[in-house]
Amino acid sequence: MLSLLRYNTNLTKMKNTMVSASQQLEAKLRFFKQSIDIDLERYSDQMAYGISSEKMLRAWKEMEDKAVTCTKAGQISFLDEQIMELHTEIVELQRSPYARRQGDVMDQLEKRAIELYRQLKQRNSTPDNAYCDSTEMVKIIVQMVQSQDRVLKELFGHLRLLGCKQKIIVLLPQIEMTVNRIKEADSSLMQMQAKRQREIWHLLKIACTQSSARSLGGSSIETSANSRTTGWPDKSLPQPLSSMLISKEKSRETCRKVIDENITYQKELSTVILAATVEQENSIMSMDWSWLQQ
Repeated sequence: MLSLLRYNTNLTKMKNTMVSASQQLEAKLRFFKQSIDIDLERYSDQMAYGISSEKMLRAWKEMEDKAVTCTKAGQISFLDEQIMELHTEIVELQRSPYARRQGDVMDQLEKRAIELYRQLKQRNSTPDNAYCDSTEMVKIIVQMVQSQDRVLKELFGHLRLLGCKQKIIVLLPQIEMTVNRIKEADSSLMQMQAKRQREIWHLLKIACTQSSARSLGGSSIETSANSRTTGWPDKSLPQPLSSMLISKEKSRETCRKVIDENITYQKELSTVILAATVEQENSIMSMDWSWLQQ
């Protein structure tokens, strides 16, 4: 019985570990599902005026499907029911009066009978052939017959103990495998969550870069437009020939300045766009996109 109780203690410890791991996985799955639902909703809202990536969207959908597989890894109801049934059976055996060893009466009777038989042989080997009393041997045999029913009940209880121990031996590897599956699912879930967070921040970085490029381009266009407006003469008013020649020279000078300014702004804008493109390509190439080709 003590051996069975030790096995039962190990079973209880592993069961508690399994239940704890399953509960943690369930909580992380709830958080993962809620967060990916919010991300997909916000992503759909900004697709019309923001940035989009079909590969990334498809990868998020695959993550959502993998999360369902992780949910299956955390299902432990079947093992939990088996463990509870086994605990109930062990408690019943503990309450049985035959579960505790009561001095090994049959072993003691056996040793006593062997000792009496040895004494009987020694007496028969003496030359006087004295009468030998076998009363003690008869008493021992009677006690053995009377104890037969109790011994059979003890044997049946012992067999039940062995049966419970065998069930525990079968359950322990199953629980260990379940715990390992839960840990693998937990690790996979955390990796998917981290990957999605990196992709979100990468999209945000691209959006900020594009926004900066647009604002810089808009300011250069506005500046050139203002320069044209202030530099050109008003052709609707009549002007003398000399003033027209002077105004044409001024207009040419203004045009050259506007063209030079536009060229300068164009170079600056090209430099900014090129730097943003190189930075984006380097960032994208540095990421691990091999999982998108699987």
